[in-house]
Amino acid sequence: MVHGRHRIALGLLLALLAPGCGSKAKPEAEAPDGPPRLLVLSSQIGYIEPCGCTVDLLLGGIARIATLVEAERAKGPTAVLVVGPHLFEKAPPEDRVAQEEAKARLIGRSLQAIGVDAVVPTAAELVRGRAFYEAVRGDFTAPDVTVNVAGGEGRLLTLGDLKVGVFGLAAAGAEVPGGAASDPQAAAEAEAARLRAEGAHVVAALGAMPKRDLRRLARQVGAVDLWILGDHPEELDVVSPAGEGYLIEAGDRGRNLGRVVLLDAAQAGKLTDPAGDAARARKALELQLQMRTSMYQRTQDPALEPAIAELKAKLADLDYAAGKGKRLEYDLIPVTKGTVPRPDVAAEVAAYQETLKKLSLAADSTPPPVPEGKSGYAGSAACLDCHEEAHVVWKGTPHGKAWQTLVDANKTFDPYCVSCHVTGWQQPGGAVLGNNEMLRDVGCESCHGPGARHVEVGGDEYWTKRKVPETVCRTCHNAHHSPKFDYATYLPKILGPGHQALKD
Repeated sequence: MVHGRHRIALGLLLALLAPGCGSKAKPEAEAPDGPPRLLVLSSQIGYIEPCGCTVDLLLGGIARIATLVEAERAKGPTAVLVVGPHLFEKAPPEDRVAQEEAKARLIGRSLQAIGVDAVVPTAAELVRGRAFYEAVRGDFTAPDVTVNVAGGEGRLLTLGDLKVGVFGLAAAGAEVPGGAASDPQAAAEAEAARLRAEGAHVVAALGAMPKRDLRRLARQVGAVDLWILGDHPEELDVVSPAGEGYLIEAGDRGRNLGRVVLLDAAQAGKLTDPAGDAARARKALELQLQMRTSMYQRTQDPALEPAIAELKAKLADLDYAAGKGKRLEYDLIPVTKGTVPRPDVAAEVAAYQETLKKLSLAADSTPPPVPEGKSGYAGSAACLDCHEEAHVVWKGTPHGKAWQTLVDANKTFDPYCVSCHVTGWQQPGGAVLGNNEMLRDVGCESCHGPGARHVEVGGDEYWTKRKVPETVCRTCHNAHHSPKFDYATYLPKILGPGHQALKD
C-alpha cells in the first residue's frame, strides 16, 4: 500500500468534556477523495537547500519539499518517486568528505520522513563506498525498484482505485547499488508485462540514464505510459511524446516537484495528455500555416489558397475533449522560499548546520603558503588608497556584499558557499574557512589576481591583471550556481568610474 494513501488530516481525537455534559469522540476525518497523483523528485545530487546566490537559484530545500508532499497527500492518493543521483553528484574532494557524508545521511533521513514509494539510485550513490551507502539505507528504506540488476523487481502501487506499476532502469554496464546493470530493454519489456499482468492500469519507468538512451528505450518498449528521466533532467512543465507514452523531466537539485495527476486512469485504453496533445497539434498546424502563408505572399500562387483555408479551419475546430478519457495532467510545483519548511525536517537541517562549523574547520583551517617569488593577497581594503573610485563602485555591487548574504543565510561555514563569497579561496595566502576576515566578499583580487606585491611596490602593473577573461568569472558563475550567467550582460554591472579596465 502506498505511503500515506489514507493519511489522516486531523487524526482521531477523544474530547473529554466536563461531567454532566457527557463525552463525545470526533469522527475520523475522511480520506482525500481527489484524483491519484505521482510526485517526481529527480537528480537531487546532494542538495539540501538552495544556494540563493542569485534570483534564479531561490528554489529548493528538502524541508520545503516535505511540506509540499504533505499538501499533495491531502488532495488525493499520492506516491513519491525518487530517481537519479540523490546522495552525491560526484566523489567529493578530500577536504569535504565529512560534510558530504553528513549531507548524504541527512538526505536519507529526510526522504524517509517524507515517505518515498520507489527509488532508483545510481553509481554516484556509491562514491563513498558500498558500506557507507548501506549505512544510509539503514535510515532510508524506500524500495529500490531497479529491474536490470540481479534480483531487481518493480512495484505495484495502489492509489485509491488505481494500480500503478513502477520500475527503474540503470544505464547498461553501470555499477549501481543493486549490482551490475544488464540490458535495460529486455528488463523493461519483461517488467512492464509482469506489472500489466498483475493489474497495473498505468506503468511508469524511472530511467537513471541519459535522455537519448531513455528515448531509444521508449521507442522499443511499448507497454510503458510514463518515462521519467533522472539523468540531467531539464525543468520542463510539459511532457513530451516518447514511444507510445510520454517523457517527464522535473529538473534537478530539488528545485521543483514534478506532479502527474491521473484522471479516469483505471479504465482501459491509452493514457493521453489532452492539453499537451492539443498544444502540439496546434503548433504543428500553425507552423504549416505560417509556411504556406509565407509562400503565398512571395508567389501569389492561387493554388495555395485552399490549403491555407483548410489549415485555418482545422485550427478553428481543434478540440481535444480535454475533460474526457484516460488522461494525465502534468506540471512542476516550484519549491519556493514562501513554502514553510516542515518542522521535523527543518530541525534535521538546522542540526546539520550546527555540526558543519566543527566539520569544516577540522578539514580546512590554514591557507597554503605563498611560493617564493610569488604574490600573496592584500585584501580589498589595501586597494582603497589608490583606487578610491573603483572601490566605491565595487562596494555597490553584489560582489561587495557577498559575505553578508552568507551571514544572513547562516552558511558562513559551508565551503560550497564560502568558496565563491571570499577572495583567493584555498589559494596560496588566500582565504580558508578558519582565516578569511581580510578576504571576505568577492574582492578586487578575485578578478585581478593576488595583489600583495602590487601594493608593496607602489602599483607596478606587472603584479596584477587588468583584463579579466570570462573563464575567471565562470569558476563561480557556473551552471549550478548561476545558470543564467551571460558574460556580456553581467560585465557592465560591475563597471563604473575608476573601474573601466575590463573594457580596455
